[in-house]
Amino acid sequence: MLNKRHLREISEHSQASFPVEACGILVGRRGYREKKVVERVCPAKNILASTSRYEIDPEELIKVLDEAERESKEVLGFYHSHPHWPAYPSEVDRSSAFYPDYSYLIYSNLENEARSYVWDGERFKPEKIKIV
Repeated sequence: MLNKRHLREISEHSQASFPVEACGILVGRRGYREKKVVERVCPAKNILASTSRYEIDPEELIKVLDEAERESKEVLGFYHSHPHWPAYPSEVDRSSAFYPDYSYLIYSNLENEARSYVWDGERFKPEKIKIV
């Protein structure tokens, strides 16, 4: 579950980073029936500065993990943009995914649309985004 402000933050970060892929971290908690509730969007630096790949700065990731733990929250997943493509996982996304059960939200600059997926260790499965 995301609120409109979080989606707007992801959209604005994706547009500001264009044509480089934007990336960031989704922090929150698991609610009723393990539903993910995003409480904070943490934009991060794409250390690859690539138009077709991203890698979150490891120092930023460690910082966010520490903050989340201090706040009794958790990293629920990640987001990145597709500057020139629809919001579907690419082969590059598949080859670099390594956090099972985490959400991978993809924002398409091309379509001005976001879709989310959960990595099961082998493939991405679509995940419904509930906007509140």
